[in-house]
Amino acid sequence: MSPENARAHVRAEVARGEDALRAARELLKIGLVNDAVSRAYYAALHVARALLLTEGIEPATHGGVGSMLGLHFVVPGRLAPVHAKELARLEQFRTEADYNRFFVFTSEGAAEEVAVAESFCAAGRSLLAAGDWLG
Repeated sequence: MSPENARAHVRAEVARGEDALRAARELLKIGLVNDAVSRAYYAALHVARALLLTEGIEPATHGGVGSMLGLHFVVPGRLAPVHAKELARLEQFRTEADYNRFFVFTSEGAAEEVAVAESFCAAGRSLLAAGDWLG
């Protein structure tokens, strides 16, 4: 992938993340809390994928995204470990929200997960901006 192509892919992932985060906020407002949690995770996932694209890495699975993020961003100290934990937490709760029919978030719990996604996305965008990937 050419540098120009990589930059376009990074920006596309960030845009999808921003859309998912906006959707999470709106779903929360109308009381669709499980769906808000699911979209919050996808917001973080897209930003994580954007970060990995800056290294030429395109994992094929959700687990691969988390593993590669840890290896290429947390271990070298480019991303605080708390942010990797945020992504893992969001993935766990997304699974519950999407597949466990008996697991129901409260509005407060869902709002907390949206805030976790906002934190992760802000950290990821900050790294991307510092590397001049968003301009």
